[in-house]
Amino acid sequence: MSDIQAQISVLKQTADPVVADAIMRLIDEGEDHELNRINLLEFAKRSGLDEERVISGFLHAARLGLFDLTWNVLCPGCSGVLDAHDTLKSLRPDDYHCGLCSCGYEPSVDEQVEVAFTVSPKVRRIAAHDPNTVGILQADLLEFRHRSQHGLLCRTD
Repeated sequence: MSDIQAQISVLKQTADPVVADAIMRLIDEGEDHELNRINLLEFAKRSGLDEERVISGFLHAARLGLFDLTWNVLCPGCSGVLDAHDTLKSLRPDDYHCGLCSCGYEPSVDEQVEVAFTVSPKVRRIAAHDPNTVGILQADLLEFRHRSQHGLLCRTD
C-alpha cells in the first residue's frame, strides 16, 4: 500500500467517508487549476456535500499531508495573493503592497485573508507548484480560472 493510499485510508476513518471519496476523486481526476487554492464552499456545493463535513475533511486531509493549507493575504483591488503564511499567527500586522494595483493595504482577516488548500506536491505535482516554469499565458489562464470560479472577475466597489 502506497503512502497516499494509507493516508486516504486514514482519512476515511477520521472524516466523513463520502467526503473522503470526493477528495480522492478530486486528487485523481481534477485538473491542475482545480487542485490549487480550492474553495471548499464551492467544492461542497458542486459535490452536493455538507459544508461543515467538507471543511472538516479537508482539515483532516491537510493534517495527513494530502493538502497544503495556507493563509493568503489578498489584495482587495485585484484579489491577487500579496503574501502566504503557514499559520494565522504568522500574519504580519504591517501594510502589504500590491505591485499590480500600486496600493498598500493593512490586512483585515475578515475581508482580505483566505484559507487555501492546494494538493501537496508529494501527492500530485501541478503547475502551481512550479510557478516559475509556467508560461505567462498559462499563469494568466490559471489566475483567470481561479477568479472566475470565485466570482472575482468584476469588482464593483
